[in-house]
Amino acid sequence: MTPCRPARLAFAILVVAAMALTGCAPGTARTIRTSDGAGVIGVSLPASADLAWTRLGDAVGEQLRARGYRVDLQFAADDARTQGAQVQNMLTKGEDAVVLVPVAGEALERAREAAAASAVPLIPAGRDVGGAGVVMAADPAVVGRAQAEALLEALDVETALTPPTIAVVAGPADDPESAARHEAALEVLAPAAASGSVRIVSGADLASAAVTGGAGEVESAAEDRIRTLLGGSEDEPPTAMLALDDAVSRGAVTAVTTPDPRATASPSPTASPDPATEPSARVPPVLVASGGDTTTVRALRDGAVAATVFVDTRSWAGSIADAVAAALAGDTPVPSLAPTPTTVDRDAVQAVFLETGWLRAEDL
Repeated sequence: MTPCRPARLAFAILVVAAMALTGCAPGTARTIRTSDGAGVIGVSLPASADLAWTRLGDAVGEQLRARGYRVDLQFAADDARTQGAQVQNMLTKGEDAVVLVPVAGEALERAREAAAASAVPLIPAGRDVGGAGVVMAADPAVVGRAQAEALLEALDVETALTPPTIAVVAGPADDPESAARHEAALEVLAPAAASGSVRIVSGADLASAAVTGGAGEVESAAEDRIRTLLGGSEDEPPTAMLALDDAVSRGAVTAVTTPDPRATASPSPTASPDPATEPSARVPPVLVASGGDTTTVRALRDGAVAATVFVDTRSWAGSIADAVAAALAGDTPVPSLAPTPTTVDRDAVQAVFLETGWLRAEDL
């Protein structure tokens, strides 16, 4: 019988992180992994509802298959427990490496423990939750700053007759990326708020900006929050809005472009509409969004969104595939810098989203 091999190299670096541990456990036997294209690579992504992750999944799968690997691509419906179970199942099936875009830090820690126990390389990517270091990810602070800058530009605060009122809506408060985006955006807005050029009427701190919700609920929670804000039942209705998350952005678009289903029907066909609940009866807010989902881009094209800050996740795929090959070969992957996010206005929809193949004309 072949003697049990000692544990191999485990490594993690700040920009490119991959864990490669090989060894023997009682009753198990594993083929020594190589980077020559043999074997199966598991890929676990947060959710298929976000186009950023489906496009990344397609691109990573294409890169890995081009190198000869088979790919097991799964989505976790934005649920850490589901993602943990997916990774464990990949390991149980004997897959040779796992690429993980973690839903949350909890999912990352579970995956690390399971991968170490199974002596399988784990390549975190996409979201640097917990400051663990990943293969290619947009800096959430850079995205938040770009969104706030785009909002101030759209508002043209230096020439405004009255200070615009701004609502800031962020993702869940326990998500480190939501916190980083919010902090960076508020840093950009702070000088204008201090000078009186703008007034932040909601979301000046993370606790009031963040929406709460379980798996897949952020979009609907954001929609409810924004409908309440626009109805004026809490604070002064905002004339401008910053949606600091892709799912929040989809909820914001729905809230500003469709009637509120919670509104009570008019008592008669001739009754006047209630200005607090009829979108057509009020001027829609200037909205800056995040992401390139179909809902958001359609609203951008139609003028309901002033700008969106877009990260083309497809550009990460080559570096992720390189990291897989390096991890399987026992080498340290080469650090890679994520491309700068792009601020997209209405005039750039064709060039950024359609000509690059991110979306098709029929999608819009």
